[in-house]
Amino acid sequence: MPYTDHALDVPEQTAVAAAAASAPSVLNAQPWLFATGPDAVEVRADPLRAPTGTASAERDVYLSCGAALFTVRAALARLGREVRVSVLPEARDPLLVARVAVTGDGGDPAAAALYRWVGERRTNRHPFRPEPVPAGVFTLLRGAAEREGATLRRLDAEPEYQRVLTLIRRASLTEDDAVREDRAARLTAGTPAVPVENLGPVPRREGRDGDTAVRDLAPGLGLPGRGTAAFEPHPELAVLETPQDSPASWIAAGQALQRLLLEATGHGVAASFANQPLEDADLRADVSSSAAHFGHPQMVLRLGYPLTRPPAAPRRPQHEVLRRVGR
Repeated sequence: MPYTDHALDVPEQTAVAAAAASAPSVLNAQPWLFATGPDAVEVRADPLRAPTGTASAERDVYLSCGAALFTVRAALARLGREVRVSVLPEARDPLLVARVAVTGDGGDPAAAALYRWVGERRTNRHPFRPEPVPAGVFTLLRGAAEREGATLRRLDAEPEYQRVLTLIRRASLTEDDAVREDRAARLTAGTPAVPVENLGPVPRREGRDGDTAVRDLAPGLGLPGRGTAAFEPHPELAVLETPQDSPASWIAAGQALQRLLLEATGHGVAASFANQPLEDADLRADVSSSAAHFGHPQMVLRLGYPLTRPPAAPRRPQHEVLRRVGR
């Protein structure tokens, strides 16, 4: 069959896969694979890449792949392509997260506009400025999540804010030793999943108020070059939630996450994640217990205006994640 005018050539396929591989993922594990051809891009899960030992391990893989999926959509829109997205299209192949078929010329202008921020987005584990994100900007972020079927709930009132912050602290203190050991092994390997420059400084402890939502991914490892820093005393927190809690919902949450993160980047807002209580099944239920009508919590975000812009985190070599199909 002859190619249509909107078929993807090899450089375009490469560009789409490279953009998708820049998406955020749990511990920068990048648990995905891509298959590209002239008429479609497939996103597949690569669960062997993901950290293990937490109640959220499977969910985190699908969330990460969902973030990559939205980036595929944005990249194709930037190339002027209309697409049809099929999520979990083959029941017998749950690792096939999505197939994005190229159906014509055009593309989603809103997704295309967000593509410019793909290379600028960072997970920022450094201190933020103390001022809150303005209500108008947060409304845009919430709207971005809603376009993907999720809710971004701002924790801006007591006692809910302090309750979730307490759950974050509790989860950090009660984390299983095996989970810490697995993460430490990844961070101290020859090519760490998260380099020191991206870990951010060790949070300076100054009593209860010093136990912020900022997650120290390498407690006690003494990695050179980190230093210590005082973080914002009242971190801005938001919870990303979905009505259901299934693999399809996790993929939707990942798409919502990447969409809102790109929107945030365009407005100078950075984010890191405080998902500690979501990695514990009991504490995850507690995160949503007072707001069950919003749905199931998928991510806890710390938002703010950065003082430091970290470098881009390293990516897997393209030959490991990209397979070409078709002629």
